[in-house]
Formats: sequence, C-alpha cells, structure tokens
Amino acid sequence: MGAIARILNNFCFSDLRIVGSIPKKNDFYLAMHSKEILENAKLFDTLEDALVDLDRVIAFSRRKGKHKPVDLSPMQMASYVHDLPQFKIGLVFGRETYGLTNDEADLCPLRCHFSANPAFPSINLAQAVALACYEIRSLPQRVDEDMGRKMTDAVSKEELRKIHGYLYGVLQDINYFSERETTNWENFLRKVLVRMNPNKEMVYRLRQMFNRIHVLVTGKGKSYD
Repeated sequence: MGAIARILNNFCFSDLRIVGSIPKKNDFYLAMHSKEILENAKLFDTLEDALVDLDRVIAFSRRKGKHKPVDLSPMQMASYVHDLPQFKIGLVFGRETYGLTNDEADLCPLRCHFSANPAFPSINLAQAVALACYEIRSLPQRVDEDMGRKMTDAVSKEELRKIHGYLYGVLQDINYFSERETTNWENFLRKVLVRMNPNKEMVYRLRQMFNRIHVLVTGKGKSYD
C-alpha cells in the first residue's frame, strides 16, 4: 500500500480507498514523499461501502473466461475514464494474495485485464496500479496527437440505475426468463448500460421500446416511475 501511495503521487492521483485498515510502519516507509496520501486514505469495512458514491466502477483482474469476460483493455479503460470527466470513477484492485472474490468482482460492472504471460498472469498489486495510472495519465498526450476527443453526455448513476431496473422489470413481467437460467441477465444489462453510457435521448428510446414490448405481451404499459 505504501508503494501504491507513491505511485498515485507519481501520476497525480490522491483518492485512495482501502477496504480494511491503514497499513503499518513499513508501508509508510515505502510511501516516500507520499505519506499524506496514505494518511488521508478513506477506510471502509466492505467494498460495497467503498463504491456507494462512485458513478462508474472498473475492476482489475487476472482472471478471465466464459463467466469472467474482459470488457476493456488498459487503453480502452483509459479512454473510458477520459470520456467521463464529469463523473467519479473507481478503479478496483484486489488483494495481493488472491485478488477479488467473485462477489466483489460482481459489484464492478466493467472488468479490465492486463495481457501477461498466460502461465503466470498475476501482476504485483502496486505494479498493476502503476500500469493503470500510467495508461490514464498518458492518454491526454496520445489524444492530442489524435486531434482530441469528444466528451460524452452520459446520464448519471441514478438514471442508469433507474433505466436498468425498468428494463429488467419489463423482462420479468413478460416472463422472459426461463426456470433454469445460465446467464445472469441482471448483471448483463448493467454491463451493457455502463459500456453504452447512454444519454437522455437513448434512455428515452430504451424506455419507449421496452414499454411497447410490455404492451404487446401483457396488453398494458409499464410506468417508468
């Protein structure tokens, strides 16, 4: 954690959140010229508590597979962050020992993965943070070379939650789900929405489309409120 504090300082980050407790003496030694970041770290009992006020969340994990899809490359992750400067975005890293549990990873709709040696893909925690911070910090220079980028007008976290609940509710009402589902459709919809980052017009069209589906199947509309 001390090395992470120093890395955050290297790349102009300062909001460090720790699920657990403030590290001990050795960590402060490693936080060379960055002890204030460690001293001011926000402490939480659970990851869920640490994410409450964040608008978007990206988890970093070495694990990937059918039920652990990779949503963003490191460069795509950096672009995603820069496209949403109006929002608070959390980058979530697991424990040095065994990373994030499945339940913890499920709290993060998006997953980023560093391509590494398949026989040994686990990257040291502080080094993983360094790689992520470097990608974000270096992107403005790459953007200048590419003639800039346009900021997205995505809706807020609250609106995303609302449209997610509406879409999922429609699917429930029309009995879309089978008795033995192999897909977590609730998580799938959440992932689609955070990848899409819809604006207000897109949210309205999604509501309109799913409401029509609700009418066709049930014979009545579904209130958005």
